[in-house]
Amino acid sequence: MMAGMLAVASVQGSADTILLPVTDHLPLLGGFMAVVIGLLVADLTLFHRNPKPVGWLAAAGGVAFWVVLALLFNAGLYVFMDGWLRAHPQPLLNAGLLTADAMSSPSDVAMVASNAAFDLSVQWLASYVIEMSLSVDNLFVFVVVLRYFAVPAALQHRVLFWGILGAIIMRAVFIGAGVAVMHRFEWVAGVFGAFLLFTGLKMLVPSRGEGHMVDPGRTVGFRLMKLILPLHREFDGTHFFSKANGRIVATPLLGALVVIEFSDVVFAVDSVPAVLAITREPLLAFTSNIAAVLGLRAMYFLLANAVDRFHLLKPALGLVLSFVGVKMGWQWWYHEPLLPIGISLSIVLATVALGAILSLLVPSRQAHKPAQPAI
Repeated sequence: MMAGMLAVASVQGSADTILLPVTDHLPLLGGFMAVVIGLLVADLTLFHRNPKPVGWLAAAGGVAFWVVLALLFNAGLYVFMDGWLRAHPQPLLNAGLLTADAMSSPSDVAMVASNAAFDLSVQWLASYVIEMSLSVDNLFVFVVVLRYFAVPAALQHRVLFWGILGAIIMRAVFIGAGVAVMHRFEWVAGVFGAFLLFTGLKMLVPSRGEGHMVDPGRTVGFRLMKLILPLHREFDGTHFFSKANGRIVATPLLGALVVIEFSDVVFAVDSVPAVLAITREPLLAFTSNIAAVLGLRAMYFLLANAVDRFHLLKPALGLVLSFVGVKMGWQWWYHEPLLPIGISLSIVLATVALGAILSLLVPSRQAHKPAQPAI
């Protein structure tokens, strides 16, 4: 099903060209998902079999592990794409990157294939950086939700683990649907661009309300859960369900998980179009998105106690979304990229880094107060 949703793609600058058809790369996608599932299972059964708080050093090691793993995958992906495009140059011809006369020259094919593979690998890296940057905004919500439900430090990893697993499934659906719709209706790219620009500009305007704060007790997901199952105030170890007065009830762990899953749907509405503004290749969009999501748990434990200090990160992310929105709209209107992908990546990195540095140099005037539990 996932492969079917992701099978429609286009290369940057050509709405009808497929450089990496997913149907031709099912073994690669299958291998990627097998490694992801294997790492998640090992993480839950071997490294976190017994619930315990995740220390700062372990969190830093986790962030480094996932980032290095992502970069290694990107390097391996470049080698794979280079070899595959040399052996299958027809997509390069369809994209207008290779002429019919050059098809007969192995050296010309090799040069064009290598350039295309490098461009695609930079697209993957830019998508990964954007998704990682936007995912930092999720940390604010994670902090609020876990505080709201008073989830003990030893149990927070379990909630985030299942939250990430659900996010992987939802991102596959969102990316597949987004690519399919953009391929069928080109004008949707303009709509996505306008939406990203509007969202980015909205993030630049200081809110009189609670900013990053949410009230988990008023979210749609939490209300729906309470209609199905009563919420018990007491934890039952690592269980999401328990029994009280002879009936099955939800523990606060399930409440936290439901709110986190529904919040990821909201974040995906922004992050998926932002990634699709960088690359229309579903194989790249999906794998880069999942690679970024996998490191989110470790990043939470690394920054949870200091997340409120990055108060200027939200406007920085607003600038990023505005930039990719303009970029997406420009490409849809003029049928050519606004800037080379390398320059776009540099702009995104510089903007996020500047927001983080200024946050540390300029103290926030207001400290975020966690929502009070009402369960």
